[in-house]
Amino acid sequence: MSIKKTNWPALALAVAFCLAVPAFAAEEEEYEEATDFTLMDVNGEEVTLFDLLENGPVYMECWDLPCVNCIAELDALMPTYDELKDRGLQIIALSVDKPADEARVKAFVASKQWPYITLLDQNQEVKSAYGIIIKPTAYLINTEGQIVYTHIGYKKGDEDRIKEEFLKWLPEEPVEPEDEVEETGEPEGE
Repeated sequence: MSIKKTNWPALALAVAFCLAVPAFAAEEEEYEEATDFTLMDVNGEEVTLFDLLENGPVYMECWDLPCVNCIAELDALMPTYDELKDRGLQIIALSVDKPADEARVKAFVASKQWPYITLLDQNQEVKSAYGIIIKPTAYLINTEGQIVYTHIGYKKGDEDRIKEEFLKWLPEEPVEPEDEVEETGEPEGE
């Protein structure tokens, strides 16, 4: 039996290198691409995800009428939405209720007075495309069409963590609607 002498300085250098590489790799996160879709909203208008992304990031939550936690999360996010909508935040409440429940969904959403875009995924095509199993499941999609955050389930207080994620992807200042920019491109008052 032979005993090999270990080169400790070389081993230490190799270990240090292996530990350092993941730190550099973590800086460049790769995100999953969101699937584009077009659905009808509760007002009968067609809404396309990638069109919305031109105006800012989208937080899309899958919910249905029997899901108490889904409704609690959407209710809890209203103050955050009101605070951040001028910075470009958009929220989609993606209803996966059956076609037979459409009238109930519309009445429920009207009674809640949610300021969100409420879409009807009655055939659950978007739910399937995103692989959603548990409700509520929500995705934050940046303006590049990448899923940058996933939130599954809901308990009181989660809205604070969700808001932190929103703030990572929103500009510091409110976004001015494009139709308010003067045609000359010069700031007002000059």
